[in-house]
Amino acid sequence: MAPVVKAPRRYFIEFNAALVLFIASVVGRKLLAPGIADPVLRDVIVASPVLPVVLCALAVFRFYHRMDEYHRLQLLEALAFSAGVTAVVSASWGFLEDVGLPHLQMFDAMMVMMLSWAAAALWLGWKDKISEGRGGAALRSVAMTFLYVAIGTATFGFIMVVAGFVTPWWELALFATVLFIARMGFFIFSKTSAC
Repeated sequence: MAPVVKAPRRYFIEFNAALVLFIASVVGRKLLAPGIADPVLRDVIVASPVLPVVLCALAVFRFYHRMDEYHRLQLLEALAFSAGVTAVVSASWGFLEDVGLPHLQMFDAMMVMMLSWAAAALWLGWKDKISEGRGGAALRSVAMTFLYVAIGTATFGFIMVVAGFVTPWWELALFATVLFIARMGFFIFSKTSAC
């Protein structure tokens, strides 16, 4: 089987392995960090989710180099849209803070980028399936994507509540976005997948 055909499967495995590591590090930092007296070790544990985020980025980068030219163009188009949306929101938000909107952190800009990238990828995948006459498959794919994200995020939130942790909205949003991007990479950029 050609590497291009295997690319979505490899991406899905790499990205989801990094996602599992991310979840373990987020839960681990909440469990372990409060009980550690050594400040250096505590800081390492608190910062541990950075590694899985880097691994997710590497998975996307490797996926890009494994896909064919058409899908590379799709990915770059989605990223260009995302960069534009993020630039507009970032440039405008400072002025909107002057009229009473809350101050946003750098993390919020990343969330805008990830959500707009996922939305653009979904739109491009939708257009592909419609142009191929697969409207039913496109609707099923969209429905399954939202179901996958909703169930996955709710499960993560439930586990965190049962474990006794308060989960901030941004952790749930990040988790949902990562699930969404993982789903898009596997289904939208794969002509061979049966949605």
